[in-house]
Amino acid sequence: MARELKDGEEVLLRGSAGALFRVRVGQPFTRELIGRRLKAGEWSWPGSEPEAAAEGQPEPRTEEKSKPAPGEDSPKPRTEIKSERGDEDEPGPQPREEIVSSPDDDGDADRPSQSAPKSEWIAYVARTQHMSREDAANYTKADLIDMAK
Repeated sequence: MARELKDGEEVLLRGSAGALFRVRVGQPFTRELIGRRLKAGEWSWPGSEPEAAAEGQPEPRTEEKSKPAPGEDSPKPRTEIKSERGDEDEPGPQPREEIVSSPDDDGDADRPSQSAPKSEWIAYVARTQHMSREDAANYTKADLIDMAK
């Protein structure tokens, strides 16, 4: 290090990305730490080359841009390719089939949907399970749905 640093002294340095910053010699930036970073070329004195570059050692690290500037090569949007139906020899992706009713469903048109309110399930279970509405109302909606299976 070409310059003698004293505890409590404020010094102006240049970081690896070229920005100037000020540190006070002492904790946490001890003379030894500042000296190591200057020698490694990570920091430099303003208006001078880093010591590592002057001695022919590796260049100080540089920061990469996180996003390309406008006009530079930027990531291209992903293109979705529609899949084709496969041949009989090589079946390709098949369309998804949705099952509207369960296989053991006897096709009762009066049966409420799963999302129907509890009151509809009470009326349905009371009619199909031969119980009073008051008794059916004591069960939870999930119990009523299970009873109707």
